[in-house]
Amino acid sequence: MEQDQAADLTRDPAAATADGPEIPRYLQVFQEIRDRISEGLYPVGSLVPTEAELCAEFAVSRYTVREALRRLVEQGYVERRQGSGTHVLSAEPGSIFSQSMRSLSELFQYALDTDFRIQRMEMERLDEPTARLIGTEPAEPWLHIHGVRSAQGDGAPISYTEVFVPERFAWLKDEFPNCHGPFYALIEQRARVTVMETLQTITALPMPPESRTLFDDHRPEAHVLRVVRRYLDRKGRPLIASVNDHPADRYSYTMRIKRDGG
Repeated sequence: MEQDQAADLTRDPAAATADGPEIPRYLQVFQEIRDRISEGLYPVGSLVPTEAELCAEFAVSRYTVREALRRLVEQGYVERRQGSGTHVLSAEPGSIFSQSMRSLSELFQYALDTDFRIQRMEMERLDEPTARLIGTEPAEPWLHIHGVRSAQGDGAPISYTEVFVPERFAWLKDEFPNCHGPFYALIEQRARVTVMETLQTITALPMPPESRTLFDDHRPEAHVLRVVRRYLDRKGRPLIASVNDHPADRYSYTMRIKRDGG
């Protein structure tokens, strides 16, 4: 049973792509149900098929179906009521953007499911606070990319995002604006390097001026959740880093922690 669950939650050979990681089965199920809701196949107020029916249709375990449904609940598409099934609440995601990531493949899918619009790019030598933020040395030249990540469909902004690319990969500058997917995957593919580890830090802080303008929020008490990700190679060197400022009252992050084996 546990082996079946693990297989469902890792990868399906049919989901492999030439451009990036394979998509876990629960994400595939989530996306299919989400699309059916958005297209009206499961109208607002109706019931989603039962867990048993979904397991049979997608040929996956109940654990995988429950993970897909949990994500639909987090994003405001459905609600689950004990004894009465899963009800469709909305054809659009809720106002709170919920993010849950446990692997690089989920980061890859997050980039595909959202849009990133570059506002400007420039080469610059990092000052000490910025260098400390992304875990590098000050005065080193990096390609600094400013932009906005938005939800697909309604285009609602999710975060004010800054991406930092080491000088040795700055030759990819002209390819970033047309990149569909995460920048780290483009660097991996074009520069023939591999991301071995991603370090992520989440911090709450007063909303910076750029985010206040983007989200039109000028309340003194407004805060952001800053998500800093550093993508490291085999030697622990940063291949790329990103700083993502999300409005604290419109963003949630879910982390699943399991007891160690044995």
